Amino acid sequence: MNDIITTACKFVTSSIGRKILVALTGACLLLFLVGHLAGNMTIFGGSTWINNYATGLHAMPAWMLMAIRLGLLAILLIHVVLTLVLKLENVNARTHYQKEGTLKATLASRTMVLTGVMIFCFLLFHLWQLTVNGDPHDCYNHIVAAFSNPWCSVFYIVAICCLFMHVRHGLQSVFQTLGLSTRKVRPLYNIVAILFGLVVCGAFISIPVCVMLGIIK
Repeated sequence: MNDIITTACKFVTSSIGRKILVALTGACLLLFLVGHLAGNMTIFGGSTWINNYATGLHAMPAWMLMAIRLGLLAILLIHVVLTLVLKLENVNARTHYQKEGTLKATLASRTMVLTGVMIFCFLLFHLWQLTVNGDPHDCYNHIVAAFSNPWCSVFYIVAICCLFMHVRHGLQSVFQTLGLSTRKVRPLYNIVAILFGLVVCGAFISIPVCVMLGIIK
């Protein structure tokens, strides 16, 4: 048991181990994002569909719902904390050549921490607005009321644009960190990351846009 704990501690405290954990937790969050999007898209089926979806989630056993929420929170915190640690390590170890490399990096890669903080702040607001203060039996009207406020919709859209930049670079990093990216297939993974980000984030943005246009009302 002691050997297992020692190995786990060495893994977490090593730079490679932290990168792998960031990649794995990021992959878990991407899977959750797809599942969350699938649920949100039921709003286009009408009030009955999304209200049934929301009611079904809250009908789960309390212990199971709490376990899922705590698990997601733990994954999110591990991802955020280790990302910040790696960022600080890179800043402290940066050399002249690394600075030149940073200048050549994409905007998405240079702003990963910034977009991550923006997404985290938005997540807190989103949970407070649509989960804590929401009624699962009337989820449809609650969403319509929220996005009928232009400022709320604009904030949501800006946050999702940050999410696109974060997801695009993050998905590429997952492939690279887990050893799935080579020079030959890297361009393909870049395309996959961009398309994934566009589809997922475009779908999320479609909801407030349709509410503001009166398509969803």
